[in-house]
Amino acid sequence: MKATGILRRIDELGRVVIPKEIRKTMKMREGEELEIYTTEEEVVLKKYSELSSMEALSSSLVNAIQKASGHAAVVVDGDKVVASAGKAAPGVGEPIPEALRLMISSRRRMVLAEEKVIPFGEERPRGEVIQPILASGDLFGAIVLLAEEGVTKSDEQLARMGAIFFEQQIDR
Repeated sequence: MKATGILRRIDELGRVVIPKEIRKTMKMREGEELEIYTTEEEVVLKKYSELSSMEALSSSLVNAIQKASGHAAVVVDGDKVVASAGKAAPGVGEPIPEALRLMISSRRRMVLAEEKVIPFGEERPRGEVIQPILASGDLFGAIVLLAEEGVTKSDEQLARMGAIFFEQQIDR
C-alpha cells in the first residue's frame, strides 16, 4: 500500500468521503460496492466484484467454453480479467481495455470481426463475442470469446449460455 497524504475525518454517522482523485484513479463509480477488511491497525476498502467472489465457477466455466469452442475464453468484471482459458487469453487480474469496458456497458451482445476486434491478450483475434452478464437489471461483467478464426453462431450461443449460468448464480 502506498500513502496518499490525504486525511479525512469520520463524521457523526461514521462516514468517510473517498477523495475524487482516488475514486477516479481506482475507477470507482457511485453506487459501487466495497468490501471492508480490518487488521489490528488498518481498515482496508476493496472494490467488490460479484464475479471475483465466484472464482472457482468462473474458472471452470471458461475452461469448459474454451474446450467446447476451441477459442480463448475470458470472464471480466467491469475492470479486470476474473478468469481466462486458452493460449491467447489475457492473464487473470489484467485490466480490460477502455474500448471493451464501453462495449460491455452497452449491455448488448456484440460480435466483432477482423479490423473491429479489440486487442486483448497476447494475440489479436480475428473475431470476438462480447456477452454482458446481467442479473436483476444490474451489469456484472461479461464473457468474451477470442476467436483465431471467425465467430460462429455456436460461439455466440456458448457465450450466452455462460452469461445465463452466471445470472442464475448471482440471482440466488
